Formats: sequence, C-alpha cells, structure tokens
Amino acid sequence: RLFKFGRLVLEETEVICDESDDGVGVLRIVKCCVEKKDVLVEEEDVNCKLNNGGGSCQSQATEQVEEAKSSLSTVAGETSPITAEVGTHIHQSMNLPNVRMMKGGLCHISALLSPIAHNQQQGDNNEAEAAVQEFLSIKQMLQTILSNLFPNDDAPSSTSPQDVLYVHLYLSQISHFAKINQHYQQFFGTQLPPSRSCVAVGKGVLPGGRRVMMDCILQRGSGGYLRSDGSSTSNNGDGGKECDTFLEKALQNKHHSLRKTLHVQSISHWAPVCIGPYSQANVLRSSLVFMAGMIGLVPQSMTLIQPAASSNVSGWEVQLYQSWKNAAAVLDGLDDGGGMLEDCLGGLVYFSAGALESVAASNDDKETVNFPWHKLWKTAQCICNDALATNAGVLMGSVDGNAADSPSADNADPSLYDEDGVLYGGYEDEETWREMSGEETPSTASSPTSEKSRVPLLMVCLPELPANAAAEVELICASRRAATCLNVDSGSLSRSLVPCGDRNQTTAPVDGGILWDTGYDNANPPASMDRNQETSSCVEISSVARYVGLGCACVSTVMASLKPNEGSSMNEATNVFNFDVEDILSKMVDKSINNAKSKDEMSSLFTIGDVLNVRLYYKAASVSQRKSSDHVPANSSSVQIEMVDDGSMLRTQLHSALRLKSKQYHDTANIDRDDGSADIPAFTVVPVLGMHLSNEEEPTISSETGIPLIAMQVTLADSIRMETEMWVRHNRKYQYDN
Repeated sequence: RLFKFGRLVLEETEVICDESDDGVGVLRIVKCCVEKKDVLVEEEDVNCKLNNGGGSCQSQATEQVEEAKSSLSTVAGETSPITAEVGTHIHQSMNLPNVRMMKGGLCHISALLSPIAHNQQQGDNNEAEAAVQEFLSIKQMLQTILSNLFPNDDAPSSTSPQDVLYVHLYLSQISHFAKINQHYQQFFGTQLPPSRSCVAVGKGVLPGGRRVMMDCILQRGSGGYLRSDGSSTSNNGDGGKECDTFLEKALQNKHHSLRKTLHVQSISHWAPVCIGPYSQANVLRSSLVFMAGMIGLVPQSMTLIQPAASSNVSGWEVQLYQSWKNAAAVLDGLDDGGGMLEDCLGGLVYFSAGALESVAASNDDKETVNFPWHKLWKTAQCICNDALATNAGVLMGSVDGNAADSPSADNADPSLYDEDGVLYGGYEDEETWREMSGEETPSTASSPTSEKSRVPLLMVCLPELPANAAAEVELICASRRAATCLNVDSGSLSRSLVPCGDRNQTTAPVDGGILWDTGYDNANPPASMDRNQETSSCVEISSVARYVGLGCACVSTVMASLKPNEGSSMNEATNVFNFDVEDILSKMVDKSINNAKSKDEMSSLFTIGDVLNVRLYYKAASVSQRKSSDHVPANSSSVQIEMVDDGSMLRTQLHSALRLKSKQYHDTANIDRDDGSADIPAFTVVPVLGMHLSNEEEPTISSETGIPLIAMQVTLADSIRMETEMWVRHNRKYQYDN
C-alpha cells in the first residue's frame, strides 16, 4: 500500500564499486523520503491502461520520457542540451572503471569513461564541448575513487590527484585536447604533474560513441612526498614518536625515493619542453621509470623535425628516430646515474594516419586495395633497432655534463671526440659537430643489436597523434641504478598455435574489419560455421617478455595473429575465420605471465596477483589504399579508413577471462576473496588501425607472415620486492646461488 499511495524519492545517492571488481556497482541510498501520490490520477492511469490497449498511455509515456531525456545532463550556462547518444549497432551500457591496488600502495585505475556518451549538434566546436563534458564527468568520478582508496589517510597523506604519476588519455579527436587541457590542468596542477601519453583513436570506437577515455597510475603518498622537505614530522631520529603514516615511513627511507619527477619547463638543447602540464618522466621507488610519450620535436625550436631536402627519407622516419633521441636524452637527465635505452623493459611505438599516407605514396603497387603494412613495420623496426643499439646517438652523461671528457674513458667511442679529445668537438651534439665540420655522420645501420638492447616493442597505428606528429614513443624502463645491480634481460620469443573451427563460434570476414561486438545490437549477425567444417587458418600466439630482477618487474607483450594452415594461402585464410575469442584471451594472459621469467628459471615467480594492468589492442577499422584507377580527387587521402566497432563485447570477454584467472589463483592460494587484495588486474581495451610485435628474433616481415588480430601488453610489478632486492644487491653482482 506504500507504493499505491506514495512514491519513494531518492534525494541523494552514490555508486560504490565492488572491491572484488565484479564489473558492477552498488547504489547506496544516502537520503530519501516518501512523497504522497494523487490517488485519482493513479486510478485514471489504470483505466487508461485498460482501455484501447493502452495507446494513449503510450503517448503520454513517450512524451514524458522525451521530456526527461531533454533535461539529461543539462549544465547551467550551456547553449544547447546534451543527451545520451545511442548508436544503431552499439551496446549502450554503464562502463565502470577498473581499480587495481598493489602492494606498497601502487594503484592502476583504468577505463575511466563518462557514464553517458554526450551528444551535441553537428560541428567541431560542439563535438569538443561534448568531449569537455565527458572529461568533467571522468574527473568527478576519479576524484570520488581517489577519496575512497585509502580513507584512513589524513592530510597531507590523503590520496589526491597529486599522487597520480602517469595518465593515458584516449580521445576520439586530438583537437579536443585544446579545450580539455584547461580542466586537465586545474585538476592535476602545473607543478610536478604526472607524465602523460595522449592519442586519438578515432570517432565512434570508444564504448557507446564516447569521446574520452582515461587511465591513471598512482602511488600512495607520492604527491605529499614530492612536496615535502624530505624530513619526517613524527620521528626526530632520537627515540621520538614512531612514524605511523605511509608518507612518514616513506620519508624515513633514505635508500630509495618513493617518487621523483623530471619536468622540463623551459626551452633547452637536450629535451623538448612539455606541451601542456606533464612531466617527461616519473621514477617510482628509484627503480621504475614511466616516460611520457615522446614525439619528434627538435628541442631548440620545438618544431617537428623534417628530413633533408636532398634525401629520400620520409618525414615519419626522421620523426621516429628523433622520438628515440628525445627519450634517450630524458633518460640521461634522470638522477641516480641517468639511464639508457637498453634499460627499457617494454614500449609502445605509435604511428599516425600520416605515416600510412607516406607509405602508401611510396608503394609501387597502385592497383591493389591491400595496404602494405609490412613495409611500414619493416622500416620502423629497422629504425627502432638502430636507436636501441646506439642509444639514439646520445652519449651517456652528456646531458648533465658528466660524460667522459676524453676518448680514454671506459666504453667511450673515439669517433665522438676531436683531435684534442673534446667531446663532439665542443658542440652540444654529434649532428651539430658533423654539420659544422662538414663531415657526414657515420652510418650505424649495420651495427649489431646486442642482447641488452633487444627490447620487444608493440607498434600500433592510430588516426592522430599530438602536434600532428607521425610517430611517438612511450617507454617503461628500469632506472640505471636498478639496471646496474639487477639483471635486465629479455626472454625468448614463444609461439603456440590455436586451431580455428574447433568450436561452434561466430564466423566473420577479415578484410572488412572485425566485428568484435558480435551479438550485441547487431542487425545482421554473420552465419555460424558448422562444427565439422574444415578451416584453412589458425591463430598463432606470439609472446616475449623483458624483465628486471627475478620477480621484480616485467613487461610482457603478446600478439594473436591469423595464419594460414599448411597447404593454404593467406587469401584462403582471410576469407573466413572461426575461433573462441575468450579462449584466445585466456591463453594470452597465461602466456604473458609464464614468459615473465629468465632463461634459467623453470617457472615464473609472477602470478596473476602481480599483474598491474592489461592493455589490449584490437583492430577496429578497415584500412585500404585507393587504386590509381579510382580517380582520387586532389588533396584527398590515398588511404581509406572505415571504423567498424567499439569493442564492447571484447571488453566483456577480457573481463571474464581475467576474472576466471583471478578466481583460480585465489582458490589455489586459499586467499580470502573478501579482502582488498582479491581484485582482478586493471584492464583497458584500445582500438587501433593496425599493429605489429617487433622483436629482433623475428627480423623477417612480409605480407604472408600473418594478420594481427589482437595484441596485449601486460605490466607486472612487485615494487616492494624490487626495492628490497636493490637494497640487498646494490654494488653487488646480481646472481642467485644454485
């Protein structure tokens, strides 16, 4: 009778995420009241429902819903209403962020999305305003998460945006950042800000047509640590009060810094000044370096580097090398002995659609629509290998002036010194010296790649990069201090085959793009393959890991590619494929963990509990080049890109695979699932145009090596173990007793 004569009005509510990360949230009612109903109106509504099949009620309900939707998310001062956008083939749902809490206060918050996809009228300005509204929603959501991570911490130890050390920002269009940047700057601040990587993934490929997605890595207490005077307020060192907060304990540790930041804020000769509020690098516990995305800017002029007029080198090629050079310079400028590219554990190499245009323009075969991906990857891998082998031409210690001043120093290259023994002939770098002296820079293309510099890289192509760049490099490295006392090495490349067609799964064509969202609002689902039907393809899972120490930190890179079976051609394999996506994802997760070990280890010291985050990349578009006979209009693109999917179903399948792996681990280890450590790894699903796993063990790249379907980069870390190992083995040889 309560609901007959009254209605329950929820005046104040909040959404609480389940600690076990079931992918759902709990609606907590903070304040509510009962409002009396007009009984006569209710009876009229009942009569209305009974008469004429409820036709008039349907009209009333429709009008009421339309009125309610028109007021959704209306903000004071807006000139046009913002409503939820529901695509024709997009599953509209609430996407909750994933929060991963690790030992030592290291956290990863991923897949931060606005609760709804805002819809504006046509026009770039309106699109940007809608992106701003989505970012404001994300900012509010992140603030709520931060305030609930460590609720017992009081100021200045309480968790805040200052504790965030890295931000991944994914936009539908890179132009949106110009308006988002003001709010980004207000939230994260301009002094000692987090490092950042910002890229554009294209329109309509973020969940539900959204325009902004964000990931964050944070370290508990690190914001207060950076802004402290370096002394503990609760312990005077003379038997005084024992420190009882996380920040005070961190300040007492004189062996390792909880966090350090490199923030170049002025024009220099060695590293680009930051565009917007971000730091070039953040160093966690004196051991792990999280570097911001580096593009090919010339530090002195802050303009993108251009190839020489007389050369046949493309713009994206020189930008890629300059990106590596900037990254090497930033590493060299770090405290505790700087760093080198060979200390890299893993990395991402981004390419924009502009690089695709350049490759298509230089392609000799103009009569095929198939884009020559192998040409892009082969050239890029050659440039990356050269940069890693030579530290991109940056002599260690040259940035801070600690480089050896004579060719007699250990490991010094005599060709970098003039006849008087002066480095670079007294100039700031080798290129300037060679140019001023009229000499050509010695070619290093044939230099062998050492075992230390063999870094697995995941190369991905996206529609846009910042500042109209064609290439960008993003790295996770071991600090030089960690690399000198712990072993940095790569595991061997591992491959396994998964036959297609072993289950009755959905079949889809490859050449038209992969519809990962199969089964959700798909008006024309493809037909299913018969269980006994033979297929001409299989899925090959390739994985490689690079680690520092034993069970300390590791970056595993895994890729699943479609390959033809023996006796079949690639054309036959691409006509149809049939595999269990969730099973493939589960095997990829297993590979990423099992390969996180040295060659001498029987098994990995890592478990699913050590996985900080999983970043999954999938092909979300069909990319083709226009034929010369297509009469392409002037100033139009020679590369045709068609976005086909937002990957909603793929997110569900990845969550299911990670949840199952976590449950199996917790059940085996007898871990109480009610405690805070039972959450699954944070994960993000990123749409791309194309991808490639670069590794020195796989130097041959051709159009017949397979079609990449999905790739996974997994970061594993035990920061407490790593800090302990560094303390024990500093200035000692890293070697376990047999």
